[in-house]
Amino acid sequence: MTTESQASESQTAESSRDAADRGRYQPGSIEAKWQARWEQDDLYHTPDHVPGKQNRYHLTMFPYPSGDLHVGHWFAMTPSDALARYFRMRGWNVLFPMGFDAFGLPAENAAIKGGKHPMAWTSANIDRMRGQMKAMGAMFDWDREVNTSSPDYYQWTQWWFVQLFKRGLAYQKKATANWCPDCNTTLANEKVVDGRCERSDTIVVQSEMEQWF
Repeated sequence: MTTESQASESQTAESSRDAADRGRYQPGSIEAKWQARWEQDDLYHTPDHVPGKQNRYHLTMFPYPSGDLHVGHWFAMTPSDALARYFRMRGWNVLFPMGFDAFGLPAENAAIKGGKHPMAWTSANIDRMRGQMKAMGAMFDWDREVNTSSPDYYQWTQWWFVQLFKRGLAYQKKATANWCPDCNTTLANEKVVDGRCERSDTIVVQSEMEQWF
């Protein structure tokens, strides 16, 4: 086979591949185009009230911003997203917000492990997770995003606690609790697996201590 023949065959094969690629679904370009359009049109914004429409509120569990999203997050979010879309397509005014459960040990421990300040680590992870969720095309109303580590949010949880405390509905007394010496915190029963901490695998101690009820 001559060099010219080889070059011709190579060009033909490359042209065939290009033609095949043009017929394939290209998510990187197609999805980015329509996501930008949806954001420009504020497609998933939900007004407080629309005359003549019934209101619905859908909520899925907020993720811990301790790392990247994984398939387990989508396993939890996809049914909620599908249901919210279903009711919106049936004419309901559907509020479907999203947020980040940014306080607590998962985020703090991940930051310590990564050698970063928890605030910087959490903020970076929130930005990344938000981008991942937008890339998936979920119909979250980002105008109502919640970050539990923001003073704008936790000032109200603190306010609620003070109201409960004033009325004697929040109080302290001694009780037995699951204590993890490694995490240095109490654990819910669901976080104890075969007598060990779910996170650190440390043996959990039954300890009597002052707790809030």
